[in-house]
Amino acid sequence: MVKSLKRGALVELAVEQLLDQLAAGRWPVGTSLPGEVSLAEQLGVGRSTVREATRALVHAGLLEARQGSGTYVLALTPPPSLDSALRKAKTVEVYEVREALEVQAAVLACARRTEDDLERLRAALTRRDRLIDGQQDHSGEFVEADLAFHRAIVDAAHNELLGQTFATFETVLAETLRNVVDDAILEGHDVDTAHRELLEAIEAQDEAAAAAAVRTNVRRTIEAASEN
Repeated sequence: MVKSLKRGALVELAVEQLLDQLAAGRWPVGTSLPGEVSLAEQLGVGRSTVREATRALVHAGLLEARQGSGTYVLALTPPPSLDSALRKAKTVEVYEVREALEVQAAVLACARRTEDDLERLRAALTRRDRLIDGQQDHSGEFVEADLAFHRAIVDAAHNELLGQTFATFETVLAETLRNVVDDAILEGHDVDTAHRELLEAIEAQDEAAAAAAVRTNVRRTIEAASEN
């Protein structure tokens, strides 16, 4: 029997109790949960609380609500967080996903960028350019300047979810790029030209050129990181 909930944040506590029961195998994958009335009685809460708790687990990917049929178990434990997955991923995997995100961001930025966005992009690229010659001596500052330019492109896409997704990559990207810069293995690669071409493409609203510039930049960085 699931223990009764008598105080506190009822929905959060109900979610915790349901997670415990799922992890314990009370309801195997593929089976349906008891109805709202039954769960409400077991938890000692109202049906609306049960409804919100199960909805949260649906969004988390553990349950599936089937109209007219009930709520079914899809998984017994929550999937790993994106941040955890990123830290376990290979560098090339991270950059392959980054390429997909930034190509889409660049294409959207071509269509949606404002004059304020362009001014921010120009300023970010100017700052990055100033630090190129001394990037090894000031690797942290250079990496931040580089990521600030790419962050500005994502922001110019004006897609909040895309921005949030890119933000989860930034710590891992910074660590990888810092290693690349510290080892001076970007020398001889044309990533700087690709950055300039990317800005020019967004200014000209040339989606194909913007996507090509992103691919050149990311793939050159992958090559450099592979040499590390």
